[in-house]
Order: sequence, then C-alpha cells, then structure tokens
Amino acid sequence: MKKLSVGFLAVVLALSLGSCSTIETDFETPQEPLLKSYKLKRDASGAYSIDYNVADKTESNTHKNLNSLTNEIYLSKVEHSTKDQYRNEFNLDNNKLSIGFIDEVSGKRSKLTIADENIILAKGNSEKFLKSYSLSSNNDNSIQLEFEVNNNVSVDFQYNNEEQIYEVHLKKGDSGNVVFSRSLTVPDTGILKLNFVNYKFLGKGTSESVTSEPEIIINTISGD
Repeated sequence: MKKLSVGFLAVVLALSLGSCSTIETDFETPQEPLLKSYKLKRDASGAYSIDYNVADKTESNTHKNLNSLTNEIYLSKVEHSTKDQYRNEFNLDNNKLSIGFIDEVSGKRSKLTIADENIILAKGNSEKFLKSYSLSSNNDNSIQLEFEVNNNVSVDFQYNNEEQIYEVHLKKGDSGNVVFSRSLTVPDTGILKLNFVNYKFLGKGTSESVTSEPEIIINTISGD
C-alpha cells in the first residue's frame, strides 16, 4: 500500500510539472522585430532620407557614432503609445553615409552604407546619369529598387557573380524609359551590394571613363 501511494504521488507530481510547462509554453510568444520596414531615398537634389515603420509602442532615438561615423537609430520598447512611422534626413560625410538600425530588445542590427557624389555641394551640377533612387525592404527579405534616370540614358541590369554585386550600367543612349524597378534578392551572406556604374567618353582621343556612384551595401545581419 505504501509503495502504491509513493507511485501515485510521483505520477501526480509529473503530471503537475508537465501541465505547468505546457501553460508556460502556451504563453511564450516570439518577440516581433521592432523595425518593420524602411525606405531609403536620394532625391533629384542629392538629399538623402529614410522613412521607417516600427512595431507598436516603439520609441526611436538617433545618435551619431563619432568613431564609425554611423547614424545609429536605436529602437526600444516602451509602455506608452508612440508613432508607428518615423523619418530622418541625413547628409553625406566626405561622400559617405552610414545608417544603422539597432533593436534593443532582440539585439539585432542592420546597416546601410552608401558612397556617393555630394550633388548638393556640386549645386546640382552633377554629370551623372542617375537622377534619383530608393531602396525599400520587403516582407520576403528582398529589397525593392526604384530609380529614375535623366533623358537619353541607356540602362542595363547585370549581376556580378564573382563579386556578388548587383550592377546597374548607365551610359549615353536610350532605353525607351526613364523610370525602373527591380526586386533584389539578399544573398545567403545577408549582405546585398548594389553599384550604379557610369560610362562616359571624355572626348576625342580619350578612353572611356567608368565610375561606380552610388555604391550601396546593405547588411541585414549586423551593423558592425
């Protein structure tokens, strides 16, 4: 009888622990990312801005990291209601711009790095073919590229397999259109690279000039 009682208690205790474990599991829900989506844009004047959507009750604070010169956007969870959309405007620093998102709940980081001609300092006198462009994050982890070129510009899309870089080749000509859109798949490395390659002839008897501006790197894994 004593052995039966001990066995019975062991079964009840096991069932009780299992039930508690099930209840705890039922209440465990994955934390949604604080950053839902973003859109980086350079307009025709050369000004850069980024619009981004965040989860409910998410606060955004931006600081300039003086060591890396990265504009770090910190996203944190708060108890009060907040905006669900934010917009920041940035300036190029020595023809470079870095923007990093830091999720203070999950610790996840992502970073956008741009190298580009400062058209604003050039007072709009840029001789590049590209007029404006934007990059938007999609739900399927791809990036949507939208851009507009000036008149009489030929556009050719290529992918450099060796360097794993998306390339948009621009030269004098006519593509029959000035507005373009492409969905770019992020490689397994989590790093997407995009170059706008400009081809220009400087004059008679001179070789062709090739420049890559802007150059964009999107790191979806870490901001380091």
